[in-house]
Amino acid sequence: MTLWFRALFVFVLAGACLRVFFLFVYPQDLSLPGFSGIIFGLVNDAAAFAMVAGVVALAGYLGLYFFRAMVLVAIAVILIVGVAEVFFWQEFQSRLDRLVFHYLAFPKEVLVFLDEQFYLSLLILPFCLLVWVIYLGLQRSGLDSHRAQHRPLWIVMGLIVLIWGEPLGQSNGRVVSEFVSNGYLGVLKAARYREDGVAWLQQPQAGQILQRPRITDSSVDEIIKRELSQKRHVMLIIEESFAGPVWMDSVLREQYLPNFTKLSEQALDFSHMYAPGSRTTRGLEALLNGFMPLPGISTTQRAQAHKLPSLARGMQAGGFYPAFLYGGWPGFSNFSAYWQGMGFAQIWTREDFDEPFETSWGVADGALFDRILIEMSDLTQTNERVFLATLTVSHHRPYDIPSGKIDYPSDERSSVYAMAYADHALGEFFRAAKKEAWFKDTLFIVAADHGLKPQGDALIPVGSYRIPMLMFAEGMTPRKMSGMSSSISLPATLMHLFNIEHGEPFMGENLLCDCDTIVPVEYGYHIGLLEREYLHVVRADGQYAQWHYDATDLSQTLSPSFEVESVDARRRYRQRVIAAFAPAYQWFYGSDISGEPLL
Repeated sequence: MTLWFRALFVFVLAGACLRVFFLFVYPQDLSLPGFSGIIFGLVNDAAAFAMVAGVVALAGYLGLYFFRAMVLVAIAVILIVGVAEVFFWQEFQSRLDRLVFHYLAFPKEVLVFLDEQFYLSLLILPFCLLVWVIYLGLQRSGLDSHRAQHRPLWIVMGLIVLIWGEPLGQSNGRVVSEFVSNGYLGVLKAARYREDGVAWLQQPQAGQILQRPRITDSSVDEIIKRELSQKRHVMLIIEESFAGPVWMDSVLREQYLPNFTKLSEQALDFSHMYAPGSRTTRGLEALLNGFMPLPGISTTQRAQAHKLPSLARGMQAGGFYPAFLYGGWPGFSNFSAYWQGMGFAQIWTREDFDEPFETSWGVADGALFDRILIEMSDLTQTNERVFLATLTVSHHRPYDIPSGKIDYPSDERSSVYAMAYADHALGEFFRAAKKEAWFKDTLFIVAADHGLKPQGDALIPVGSYRIPMLMFAEGMTPRKMSGMSSSISLPATLMHLFNIEHGEPFMGENLLCDCDTIVPVEYGYHIGLLEREYLHVVRADGQYAQWHYDATDLSQTLSPSFEVESVDARRRYRQRVIAAFAPAYQWFYGSDISGEPLL
């Protein structure tokens, strides 16, 4: 057996060991792939090796030193990908994907985070030594003498993989599909994907027009409008990842989130609210733009982002002065430029704080809320109406929190304890805000940007998309809002609440009607609509799939549905999903098919 094939065997064996690790470490979330899935996994790993080997073999034509250098690079890449695969599976329950390109666009922030979370600077030297030791081992096995062996074969095989680029064994089971794939093919697939090239969203649908949001009036809506529409100020508090098992379980919620629990009992509590995706950019796209979650990256990260509807501009049309206060670094995800483009007249970021305690993501929530108290007091003295939005960072990895603030350890980097601290900071803020003159005139909205992390085997893991949203103001009547709803409907709802005439093409519907409204969702280039009992999905390849969904189930599990067997029924459901997304897609890319005004 030549060195090339021995390396192939080791590579595939390492991939198999990684899958065994996934099985033993996360068995509660993983459906068994079956024998065919195991075979597909081995074939996918062999394909990934062929891609890497093809690049190394090609370097061999450039000379011995180029070949050796490429071997060193290949060893380093394989080790880095292996470690990254473990992190991605733990954090996102997936292989490497399009997020790799997002992180590569912000190397400074990512490297600081990795050093803080995993002590990267201390690992660089041992890592380089390991790469060198493996390289020396290959040299002793006759690396140089094997340079020309099977070179055309690996180049051709690598080229075939690059052209094909699709992992085998993909199905309607999200976790199983990720299990049999690998990071190499996942990144390759993402690299070949064009967000503006989704053929099945480009096709005109009968009667398809980008319209105003459907505003459903009701007795509940009228009561809420009488109580809240006269408020002079609005504060939107976007809590990082403030959802998941701790929030959904009533016992855990009372233990770790006592302040949020108390606030929910005094507010409009939207108990069946869903984020459209699993990332902060998706949450902002919903809450600040009221736009549909198109497949791929958030529209806030695309070249056409300036076209998006804007809650800041909408509120400004109603006489509100729009401002954004963020305790994190402005450069990551181009946040500062994005908020400026959305029309926020004033923006504060981490660079405007003197707070000594910070993580790689920014200052602690307590410092953020202290600054909000100061700025809100100044803004309300110089402006008749104020719209202030903020985004917290404490409930984000590495989950570092100030010591002595809560009755839990501050040095364990626990999501639960970080969430408890976020709740503590929120409670302290409201206790202090009640003493301010502007408090009685302010409508507070507290909402999570997205859920904790994707979980479940559905192509779109909507069980982990469920988030809290509260609307609170002094003198209002508390109410449990049981309608199924989406955070993309918040901008349209505020326009409706304050009777603002605006020119922003918000999606969504009226949250105040306490009725079921549109719930669009997205994950990994798949799009869908969520209903009380079903999740309807149009996959990245344009095919339709359906799941049973029980919104009252705390475990948030979904099961494949086999009830839609007729071709006509599947076609109708598929058209419903496409008809919901296509108008936004075609308008965003400048090809509104209706020929009519957008509003």
